[in-house]
Amino acid sequence: MMNRLSSLKQVAGAVVMGMVAALGINGPAAAADAKPDFTGLWFPAGATQTPKQLPFTDYAQKKYDDYVAQFEIDDDAGYYCISPGMPRSIWGAPFTVEIFHRPQDVTIIWEGYNQYRKIYVDGYPRPEPLIATQMGFSVAHWEGDVLVVETDNLREYPYMIRTPTSEGARITERMHIETRDYRGTPTKFLVDELTLVDPKIYREPVKITASLRYSPETPILEYTCTDLLWEQYLERRGLPTPTLSD
Repeated sequence: MMNRLSSLKQVAGAVVMGMVAALGINGPAAAADAKPDFTGLWFPAGATQTPKQLPFTDYAQKKYDDYVAQFEIDDDAGYYCISPGMPRSIWGAPFTVEIFHRPQDVTIIWEGYNQYRKIYVDGYPRPEPLIATQMGFSVAHWEGDVLVVETDNLREYPYMIRTPTSEGARITERMHIETRDYRGTPTKFLVDELTLVDPKIYREPVKITASLRYSPETPILEYTCTDLLWEQYLERRGLPTPTLSD
């Protein structure tokens, strides 16, 4: 009986090892190859930019000088629901960010401005870019536990007081997870080290590091930026705001 049990254990062990080998899992090596999962709810945790003064080209400096001579702070495009797009979105306004992470892609949704971004991971099928957009077209690959993202096909963002970009801008990001103390509790932070290259606008690369704090208690809410614009329009027309309330 004991011999039979021993034989069964050996067979079972061999089957399990065969399955492990077939799946490409190999104990400590598999753990070392594990990739972080960015899935979850996150909240902006600040950003730093180097250099602090943007290194404008002569062309861009003139555009900046003309801009500040004509526009006031209240003319900021964000007040009129113009979403910031990349790279500005990575440090963002104080609104929740939700990430859905699959092996083939990373989907990021910002509560602020209802922004949506897709990052395609190399090695999987992906569409071709069709037009320039505010978020651009992003393709990523893994370097250890760091997700390296390359973005181009960005639409021009000409608002000179908000890190402007031309259609020739290129962005490289290095995303990874860190654990830091937050109010006495070890907490996950998603760190995004970004390098912006745009020869038309900047004399040298602009480096920005932004963080998101893991925040499962702050779900995304409905963002209603355009409601105020609509109410202001009705006010100018002398019309009441429609309502179903008595």
